[in-house]
Amino acid sequence: MNESYYMEVTKKSYSSSANLGPGYDILSLGHKAFFDSVTVKHNNSNGVKIISNSTPEEPDKNTAGLSILKIMEDKGIKTGLDITIKKGVPIGLGLGSSGASSSAAVRSVNELLDLGMGKDEMVYYSMYGEIAACGSAHPDNVSSGIYGGLTLISSTSPVKVKKIDINCDFNLVLVIPDISMKNKTRYARSIVPQSIKMEEHIVHTSRISTMLYGFMKGDRDAIREGMNDDIVERSREAMFPFYRDIKEKVINRNAVSACISGAGPTMLIFTDDKTRKDEMLGDIKNVMGSYNTDYSIRETGILEGLDDQ
Repeated sequence: MNESYYMEVTKKSYSSSANLGPGYDILSLGHKAFFDSVTVKHNNSNGVKIISNSTPEEPDKNTAGLSILKIMEDKGIKTGLDITIKKGVPIGLGLGSSGASSSAAVRSVNELLDLGMGKDEMVYYSMYGEIAACGSAHPDNVSSGIYGGLTLISSTSPVKVKKIDINCDFNLVLVIPDISMKNKTRYARSIVPQSIKMEEHIVHTSRISTMLYGFMKGDRDAIREGMNDDIVERSREAMFPFYRDIKEKVINRNAVSACISGAGPTMLIFTDDKTRKDEMLGDIKNVMGSYNTDYSIRETGILEGLDDQ
């Protein structure tokens, strides 16, 4: 019997904001606003048992469970596992909730069973769990759940992730509307355009390149210039009609920039010491009031690494 049989492993994975404007399905930023905690331990069966009070307990319908089932199938693992999920990342708000559960579970199983998986391999199995959440496996928000910080998906087959250095001193403000939509992520993905014109492609490529340059060089103006999207965010405007008003107002108060967090409705605002934050928060209150939408504010910072979590 393996010496680790009676052990258990607990890992945390934090909230994230995917896309960052033009980076649909390839960029994600991990932050400290919320986290999931997942504990994995052996049981006396040959199956996977999910223990959770806020996510599906059928393993194949649970993001963490589906990821672990895929690992066990691919690697021929015949053991029983209990997966206890303590949700901290709010569900359905564009904060990477599904990815937090799956990436924490994958990291826990990797250590418990001494599988020796590298980070890119863990991203691959974590993204598999996204099928349970929205019907498709996309690696952007789970990549920051494995790497932390700002991540770029450079390939999906095979999965390859690059961690982007951030040479800026940012604070993050999350504007979290009190709204919910059934099957929101599936719907949000379904309305994204399937083709664009070459002229749009050129503008889009320029923007994402400029934004990444800004993060790496500490150039707030480049980040502001690049963090704009007329393709995916524009296609989803009817879902979040307050977003354009919010973005205009926060830019006027000298925020660095703003974007929809993942599939929304949460909005992510980048601020620094040049931002007139009190005035900005007052403007947000007025805009959200004009749309009769309750909301909460969460101020946080970028999560750089996960090695000690």
